[in-house]
Amino acid sequence: MNNKVTYRTASIAVSCGVVASFAAWTEHGWTQTAATSALSIEVLSSRPELVTGGDALVRISGVGAAPQVTVGASDVSGAFRPDQKGGWVGLVEGLKDGSNQLVAKSGGKEATLTVVNHSVNGTLFAGPQQEPFICENESHGLASPNDNSCAAPTTVKYFYRNKSGEWKQLDPKAARPADVAITKTTEGREVSLIVRQEKGVINRSAYLINVLHDPTAGPLPTATTASPASGWNGKLIYSFGGGVQANYHMGRSLGMMTGTDQKFYIEDLGGGFLDYFIAGGYAIAAGSLNVMGTNNDDVKSAETVAKIKEHFIEEFGPPLFTIGHGASGGSMQQHMIGNNYPGLLDGIMPARSYPDVMSFLQPLYDCELLEHVFNTSSNSWSTEQKGAVAGKYWGYCVGNGTRYPNARPTNCDATVKDEVANDPKLKAKDVRCTYQDNLVSTFGIDPKTGFARNPFDNVGVQYGLQALNDGKITFEQFIEVNARVGGLDIDGKIVPQRMVGDPIALRRAYEAGRVNAADGGLASIPIVDIRSYVDGAPPAPFDALKDVDVHDGYHSAVMRARLIKSNGNAANHVMITVASLGRVQTDTRTAGSPLTRISGEALAQLDKWLTNIANDKSDQPKVKKVAANKPADFVDACYPTVAGPRVGVIEKLTDQEHCRKLFPFAGDARLAAGAPASDDIFKCALKPVDMADYKIAPTTERSAQLKQLFPDGVCDYSKQGVEQARLIGTWVSFKGNGEFAALEPRR
Repeated sequence: MNNKVTYRTASIAVSCGVVASFAAWTEHGWTQTAATSALSIEVLSSRPELVTGGDALVRISGVGAAPQVTVGASDVSGAFRPDQKGGWVGLVEGLKDGSNQLVAKSGGKEATLTVVNHSVNGTLFAGPQQEPFICENESHGLASPNDNSCAAPTTVKYFYRNKSGEWKQLDPKAARPADVAITKTTEGREVSLIVRQEKGVINRSAYLINVLHDPTAGPLPTATTASPASGWNGKLIYSFGGGVQANYHMGRSLGMMTGTDQKFYIEDLGGGFLDYFIAGGYAIAAGSLNVMGTNNDDVKSAETVAKIKEHFIEEFGPPLFTIGHGASGGSMQQHMIGNNYPGLLDGIMPARSYPDVMSFLQPLYDCELLEHVFNTSSNSWSTEQKGAVAGKYWGYCVGNGTRYPNARPTNCDATVKDEVANDPKLKAKDVRCTYQDNLVSTFGIDPKTGFARNPFDNVGVQYGLQALNDGKITFEQFIEVNARVGGLDIDGKIVPQRMVGDPIALRRAYEAGRVNAADGGLASIPIVDIRSYVDGAPPAPFDALKDVDVHDGYHSAVMRARLIKSNGNAANHVMITVASLGRVQTDTRTAGSPLTRISGEALAQLDKWLTNIANDKSDQPKVKKVAANKPADFVDACYPTVAGPRVGVIEKLTDQEHCRKLFPFAGDARLAAGAPASDDIFKCALKPVDMADYKIAPTTERSAQLKQLFPDGVCDYSKQGVEQARLIGTWVSFKGNGEFAALEPRR
């Protein structure tokens, strides 16, 4: 197969004399240490080969006196200050694009480090930048750009929460308002609830950084200088936004934050869990390309995190740890970034979660195909029978089957559609907003079509097999659904032929991490999966078939199954299920909701877990540290409502058998056709039609029909999928048209 996958590692020279070494992630940064010398250089803000913006926060250790530090012919020693760990930290500026030689000397010892600088708004590892690309700076209160880099001057504003709980803008030069609220941080400090909010553009993404700071009490802390005027607790939360849609534009929202001054944090509801972050002292960062409803390319999201976090560290220093947070499409990003780009997120807190984008889309494509069968059938299908074939409550498919049309090239944001419609050159380029076309750097171009290769397939799937064997549908119905299910063509239209996944696209999906098998960095970070239980029919007055929530619960079980499959256990995974007390209370943006309270308690446990890991100085591998340092009382739990006179109260249960009865998870059409619990097969291996698959042996006539329906065979789920392969390694860098390489290849 012409996959053109290459492998390489980052080779860095460190010398006392000259000693070869290589990049490795530590709890503090990317470090190069010479085996024969105590002198070492580490980049705290990024990987040394992935520096952006012309600067890097660097630490020199193994020396007592101030080191002499140079970059090329420039002496940058003056930038360095002693740190609490006996080293020297400084922001090295003036790096040229490309390779820069950093040299540190002290006491007759010398260390060298090559850092590679890239443009802050250019590509880093996500592949060639997308064109067209629409900047939307004005949506974030930023100046209009002069070119398609979207670059704009950084803005800083201050906000405070008053004693009535309202957020208001603060003029740092004016008299201080009398009603500024006081908050107690997680460190026990009581500080004014005043927030410095920074906005700008990084990676053609608008970004936001919020940190507690009272400008009237002293200067802002820096990477080398603490400040009592700041209530920052030393920890960072990175916020990810939901939805799933193709890109071609900057986006108008920022994670679960808002881009507007008037609403400050929350897009549509006041208070809630996001206020809990800042009131506890956590710094918060977010980017517009970290919203899956703007950008369904998780690699571009990871690249945006890398650059924004690099900037944060250069400003304030390395956080003790970084927690990912966000729901739905935000959960997909956390899972995939945690697995594919370890070191960016130290722990994740996905809500209403999915393992990855492909695992979200495949069931929806099946729903659309099945709905077409049932709507055009001459046979009688009950709602229960339809659901048995779909593997879930049938209203889910009715309400969501075409809600995220990522198979259609017209699945573009309105601003992109307008731009293309009004530009003849863009219209001629045939801008396509399918999932695979948006990720063409992963999948490459299909020479037969000129468009991105397609990784989706349903050849050989026996839809409704479990329903047939359970006696819920007849053999006649089973034959009909499999004869008429068809597939989606290159433009997302339903056609009689089943979908045939491109084998090259499929292999790349696995090897490059678009299918999250949990076989990369995900096993080495704590995962706290919190979901409000919304399976089944919605409460009145919502329509029982059309208003069904897309976030059904089995995706959490799928993620756990993948962790166990790849790593032998899921010791780093905690699942929390919360009863939904109505639609509005499923959202942690609602102040006072049970989910907000429970999420706050879970965050406190995750904080404790990560702090324990950070304080664990043993030599055991990270994956063992994660398991060993989990708080003993932090276990899977569910929170049902209480009936009777205490109705509406939510209480904690840890009996998982009881929880499964109270909150039963469904599945999808592939699981109902025999797929494994990991639900990670996107094109199945085939076997001849086997009469042993059917609980009641088919008649001779039915056997002949089955063989005619499946001339090449049916899915053999006892075997791994076609082109199903392990992740080639982490920190995969994309070159375009399906060429990629792992900076950290699997050993």
